[in-house]
Order: sequence, then C-alpha cells, then structure tokens
Amino acid sequence: MGSYNDLRLTVTCGAGIERATKKELERLGYTDCPAINGAITFEADSLAVSRCNLFLRTADRVYINLKEFTANTFDELFDGVSEIFWEDFLPKNARVVVNGKCVKSQLFAISACQSIVKKAIATRLCKKYRVSKLSEDGVDYEVYFSVYKNVATVLLNTTGVGLHKRGYRDMVGIAPIRETLASALILYSDYYYKKPFADPFCGSGTIPIECANIALNIASGKHRDFAFKHWSGFDKKNFDLAMQEALDKECLDRQVEIFASDIDRKAVGLATRHLERAGLKGRVKFSTLSVEDFSTALKGGTIVTNPPYGIRVYDKEEAEQCYRWLKTAFDKLDGWSLFLITAAKNFERVFGKKADRERKLFNSNTECRYYYYYGKPNKEINDD
Repeated sequence: MGSYNDLRLTVTCGAGIERATKKELERLGYTDCPAINGAITFEADSLAVSRCNLFLRTADRVYINLKEFTANTFDELFDGVSEIFWEDFLPKNARVVVNGKCVKSQLFAISACQSIVKKAIATRLCKKYRVSKLSEDGVDYEVYFSVYKNVATVLLNTTGVGLHKRGYRDMVGIAPIRETLASALILYSDYYYKKPFADPFCGSGTIPIECANIALNIASGKHRDFAFKHWSGFDKKNFDLAMQEALDKECLDRQVEIFASDIDRKAVGLATRHLERAGLKGRVKFSTLSVEDFSTALKGGTIVTNPPYGIRVYDKEEAEQCYRWLKTAFDKLDGWSLFLITAAKNFERVFGKKADRERKLFNSNTECRYYYYYGKPNKEINDD
C-alpha cells in the first residue's frame, strides 16, 4: 500500500457557495485553488485529507483526485481507469463501490459506465495481487467518476457520507436546511462572535447550532466519522494531529449571545435536543415565539434565517404574512443586519424593502435568493 503523500485533492460544494468554501481552504493554508463547476482541486498531502474533512463547514465531500482523461468510448474509459495505480490505495479485500454521472458526453449510460469502471479496477487489482477474484469482504472504498464533455474524472471519496452529516441532527423537522448551507449563510453574513445573533425561524435549530460552532471555533467534523479513517493506507497519526489542531483552536471561553425561536413548539424541542447532542447545551437560547413577537433591546446584531417559502411549509399567503411580520420586527431593532434565504420570487415587494445585495443559492434542488440587509456598523465591535 502507498503512503498517500503528494495527493491531488478535490473538494466539492453546493452551487453558489463555492466562494465560502474557497475562503475556508485559504484559511487552512491551501491557496491557488480554482473553483470549477462546484469543485475545487489542489495539491496536498495526507494530513490535508484529515484537516479538510474536520474543518470545512461548507464543503460536501473531500476526494482524492486520481486521474482526468478523455473518454469518448467505453474502451477509452476502461483503459483510462486501468492505468490508475489502484494498488497504492486499495487493499486486496477492498469493497469497491462505484458511483458517478455523465453530462454532455458521448458516454451517457451511467449504469454501463459504472460496470466498466468497476471491471477496470477489478482487472488491475486481480493482476497486481495475483488472484482470480477479489473477495471484497473488507471496508468500503467509494470510487466516484464524472464524465463531463467527454472528459472523465476519477475520484476516491475520503469523506463517506456528506460533510453536512455533522452527527448532532438525528431527527429533522419539516423542510430542514443542510448544515453546510447554514454555515455558508452565516459566513456570507456580517456575523462576528462579539455580536448578538438571532434566527426567528429556527425550525430544528440548524442555523443557530452552526452559528455556535463558528463562534466558538469548534471544528464541524469533530463528532463524526470519516471513510478514510478505516483505510489501511492512512496513518492514524495524521488524523490525531488534525484533531489536536482542532482542539487547540477552540475558543470555548467566549461569551456568545445567540437567540433562536420558532412558532412550532415541537421544532423548538427538537432544536434543543440537537443542541445538546452537539455538545453545546446552554450556548443558544431557544424560545417558542411567533416572528411578529420577536424583539430585543440588544444593538448591532445579525439575523440569519430560513423562513417558510410557501412551498413545503405554509401556503403562499401565510409565508408572505411571515415576511411582513419580520419586516415590522426588524424595523424596531437598533442597528441589526438581516440575511435571509427564500425561494419566493416576490420577496422584496412583500417585505417592502429592496435588499442591499442578493446572491443566488440552492436549498436542496430549489433555486433561492439570499438577501442582504446591512445594519449600522457597531462602533464598539469595529474599534476592538
């Protein structure tokens, strides 16, 4: 087995949040990483696999980028996959799982491509390990291929299930937002840990919990498992180093003011459960409250929220009434900023105020807009 050094990594993320993911990578020290079609590729080492999986809040998965080549035919796909040094990554008993996609290419039958890729891997490994058939009774190794405009990219999934699976959300409410998108919304906002934070449509608590993790600098992957940890070729010392780095960076002594509310008592109960599972008991103040009753005397805070769109939660008229109530509550706040994601096409008209700026994002497969309403600068924070 190889040492997994001198790797080429590809980090994937959702449409519209590439900039947030790229900035996270830069903060980790991985620069000059262009983002192309929701994928960011860069040169790194095996320690980077652990660090990226542990620290990245907005990414979907971290892959080892094994090869890119032209594939117009099944023969070219087979030959290209066969040339990869699979024996450097996969043991003799590896259970190989192949998934992928084909877009705008001559090869368009995904199931057929899956079979070709699997056959090419098995053929090479059988030859290298001098066996007639792979036992596949070991741990999973997920191989992901993408054929885009006749260029095949072959990747090895180091993450396992997506990075949005933090481990704290074992039950979900109606129309939950993914943890990765929730983090991106916060990172795109003007939130800073010394500012108060609120989410008046908190649902099962994802946005305020992600906010607490960001404020306290707790690694998003601290409480979950990763596929690569079970691979024989990876040195456990690298993960231990990354975990120690994560623990050293935590700022648990920070005093944060994070408030979250929802009209649904069951959702608030679920949010409280998730907060405790995340190891953040007491860090977020939850309450059962209608948005029309939301108020605070605190100044210069940030609201980040995911209100009903009138699609899965409430009908169109009920959702619009929520927007009007939010506007009334927001107007009474002193120096607060508001950042809101919605799929409602007429949001600004209903809300009654044009946003300072907006960004196109996707919540699951729903096209949305993220609206920015900046409050007055908080001089005490800016001068600190």
